[in-house]
Amino acid sequence: MTLTGANTLMGLPTGQYDGHCHVFRADLPMAEDRRYTPDYDAKPEELCSLLKAFNLDGALMVQPSFLGADNSYLLQVLADYASNDTVTFKGVAVLDPAMPVDSGWLRELDERGIVGVRLNLLRKAPAFDYETWRQTLAAVEKMGWHIELHSEAEHLPQLLPQLTRHHAKVVVDHFGLVGDINGSSGLRAILDQPEDRLWIKVSGAYRIHPDADRSADADTMAPLRHIYSEHFGENRLIWGSDWPFTQFEDRMSYCLARSVALQSGHSMKAG
Repeated sequence: MTLTGANTLMGLPTGQYDGHCHVFRADLPMAEDRRYTPDYDAKPEELCSLLKAFNLDGALMVQPSFLGADNSYLLQVLADYASNDTVTFKGVAVLDPAMPVDSGWLRELDERGIVGVRLNLLRKAPAFDYETWRQTLAAVEKMGWHIELHSEAEHLPQLLPQLTRHHAKVVVDHFGLVGDINGSSGLRAILDQPEDRLWIKVSGAYRIHPDADRSADADTMAPLRHIYSEHFGENRLIWGSDWPFTQFEDRMSYCLARSVALQSGHSMKAG
């Protein structure tokens, strides 16, 4: 069984992809309001080696929160690999709603491989005001990009309807951070959204259950994984490694991250 959500968002009808990973350098300018500061580099060369080792054709690289809206390094990596015929990269940028919307600049980002924008609202969701973002996200919608939402599950009932009402491609990060499928308002909010507008990232289980045995992530997430598959279909699910597993580097590996694409002990190809 093949997860094909990443193919759709990346505009690539064939191939298998890591739908969520990051590249960065420790010496880059960091966002002032960051929650985490890396002390190492996550190099694209290392990512390419991992992709090759696991027979993947490329990746959707997501701008990390600690770099804020300065997407310079992400764009540089996309440019460096644009003509590489062995790996395909696309990117998800972070934008600043306070900056004027420049359609020419957005077209340039599109030409350089940006296919989405991330709203990282972790620990910030209560202060989110859609009106502040309306002009920026309207411009993003015209580009045909997706909007990726990262937020605690309890805030999804407020956030998701606003996004799916106005946007055709909304992506929920890391299982929606749903920790308990019994009576979860976040899970209910996800399942209540228009099925043709929502995608779910099957990734980052360790961010939901940080103290669990990492080798058991696939089994731990299987019930939720099954619910999403049955409700949305495999073409709406996106496997992602979340490499290099920021804050969990010593407890995670690419192999373990791949195991989250398993269900009931049967291997699934990521895409």
